[in-house]
Amino acid sequence: MNDSVKFIFKTLIKVPVIIMVSFIIFNIFSWTISYFKLVGASYTIMQVGMENNYIPPTEEAAINRYLGTLRSGVLSNVQIAGESTYRTRRQYGDELTVGVSADIKFIWPLMHYEQFNSSSNPDEAFGSGLTASEIQQKRSDKEQEEDIVITYTVPGLQYYPDLD
Repeated sequence: MNDSVKFIFKTLIKVPVIIMVSFIIFNIFSWTISYFKLVGASYTIMQVGMENNYIPPTEEAAINRYLGTLRSGVLSNVQIAGESTYRTRRQYGDELTVGVSADIKFIWPLMHYEQFNSSSNPDEAFGSGLTASEIQQKRSDKEQEEDIVITYTVPGLQYYPDLD
């Protein structure tokens, strides 16, 4: 009888540890895959910027369509990053800073998005008396996202004789 009780408690302790280790491995794997996808996209953006000395509108539309395919449950807000003037043509040799940025969200078990305040009073902690939109707003405020920004400063190679 005593051995069976020990076995039950050992099993009960192992289950949350296995779940947490699984989520840690998942987050490392998803971050690695997402990072390398973003590095590939940033190389493409860098090459377009270097060849043209700016990002032409047709190229920008194609890049934005591709960046839209990178959005997932882990990656969001994937967009071209860098100078705000990357759409403006520049002269040969001028520097251009371009790249990609995204928000990555790590996923954990039993995330407490519904609990708004650390309080022992359930009405304060869980927002009793709030409307559905207020609860959703508070939940989205609690979500944590980390930014990944990969940018490069490159010289322009295209020669525009009409620019000074």
